[in-house]
Amino acid sequence: GKLEITWTDDTESVRQMEGIACDLESPGLKAISDATLEVKGECKPYAITGSLPLVRQMQKEGFDIQITGYGLSKTYHADNEYSLLSDMVDAFQILLRIISISDEQK
Repeated sequence: GKLEITWTDDTESVRQMEGIACDLESPGLKAISDATLEVKGECKPYAITGSLPLVRQMQKEGFDIQITGYGLSKTYHADNEYSLLSDMVDAFQILLRIISISDEQK
């Protein structure tokens, strides 16, 4: 058999979608974890594969990049993707707490 792969974009466009590994020792991850624990009563970080435009470039420039979501992982990218309003209320409280924790660290 033979397999041939052809890139459909230029190298720069492909590099903008480069994946990242979040820094497990970063203040950002600690703030997210602490805030999630305070609001939800538990925090179970996990990793999934994927990429977002420009985040790797920002990480290389020194930004503390963390990616988080508060919807239902079982419905991500499903035909009928949805989230619960109660999860979004919690997410808002978590994000407010992350900001507060980050301000306290300054």
